[in-house]
Amino acid sequence: MRRRTALAAVIAGGAIAIWVPSLIASHYADGPGGTEDVLGNPIRGWEFVADAVRASRGARLGSRDGALAVARDQIWTGPPARAVDVDLVWTRGPFAVVVPDGGTAPDPARAEVRPASPFSWIVVGRVRKGPRQMIGVLDYRTGQVVWNIRPLPAGAAR
Repeated sequence: MRRRTALAAVIAGGAIAIWVPSLIASHYADGPGGTEDVLGNPIRGWEFVADAVRASRGARLGSRDGALAVARDQIWTGPPARAVDVDLVWTRGPFAVVVPDGGTAPDPARAEVRPASPFSWIVVGRVRKGPRQMIGVLDYRTGQVVWNIRPLPAGAAR
């Protein structure tokens, strides 16, 4: 009986160990440009771990507070776009800019974001008096602006 219990515990522990990175990765893959099918593919979870280890070494915008301060106080400081929040997202390549109902769409030539590395800070804010929406992307590793809603397209809501 002890052998069966021990074997069951080893199997359960192994399954948990395989899936834990996927559970963590799913949090960071949820958002604009987030990596798809993380929970259904444990290999993606381990890719997340590898990307996180590489990206975190010397990351210029390694904390939410630091990224928000740069976004709000240095880059998107006011009219027409003002940063109010940031969200760290694990991305795996280019993605389309998400525009909520009533939001300001970027110029069609800039409707796609091309992240510089696997982790990006999605900057959320308001364009003029519109709804909260994605207004920029900062690279986690370098702190550089990867995408900016400005300049606004011709005819954008004033």
